[in-house]
Amino acid sequence: MSITALPSALACALWRVDLDTPPAPDALRGLSQAEADRARRFVFARDRSRYQAAHVALRQTLAGPARRHAAQLRFTAGRFGKPRLEATTGVHFNLSHSQGVGLIALSDHAEIGVDIELVRPMPDAAELAANYFDEAEQAALAAVEPGPAHDLAFFRCWTRKEACLKAVGVGLGLDTRSFHVGIRPVASRVVMPLESGPMQLALVSTDGGDGAVAALAMVLTVKAGTPEECEARP
Repeated sequence: MSITALPSALACALWRVDLDTPPAPDALRGLSQAEADRARRFVFARDRSRYQAAHVALRQTLAGPARRHAAQLRFTAGRFGKPRLEATTGVHFNLSHSQGVGLIALSDHAEIGVDIELVRPMPDAAELAANYFDEAEQAALAAVEPGPAHDLAFFRCWTRKEACLKAVGVGLGLDTRSFHVGIRPVASRVVMPLESGPMQLALVSTDGGDGAVAALAMVLTVKAGTPEECEARP
């Protein structure tokens, strides 16, 4: 299994994982019973191996910051399933994978979300955009000529939406048309209309390597007042 550190435009660490290189048997034995059970439920051996590699890599990257052996880490889930480290504070992380590539983000001060997708032809892109992108994003995507550039723009917007959802831990319970992320790979501030009030995030897109596109979102420190008064910790 190969884990490679990537540069990050936000105040966090980022790693790319080759999920098609199987982890060592000793590392596999460090997975929890729940992880082992879920791995066994995969029908195809390749999917099972990729899942195992992703979770071994996650444990290995979290072991140092959590000050525990990788096999000793215990996870719990938030209301919408976002995993957290049990009995550990100050370690925020997120994992995403698409086929044979994985991405892990780690922060010591803020909730983060990451999403990676291998760019591929999407014949139903317009239909998906109508269901998940806001009107400005749909118009910008429609203006891109069909072909590789259109597929890239679609997945860039898709990963930006997913990264924001994962950062705040709400899953698809929030209408993704209610906040704007854009189709361009520019750093931006995003305001998400949550039930508890508006939440502001920093959002960047990054190259996932080997034909993949990725996005990283970080929840910003919220001061009392309007969303415009939010700021990121240096």
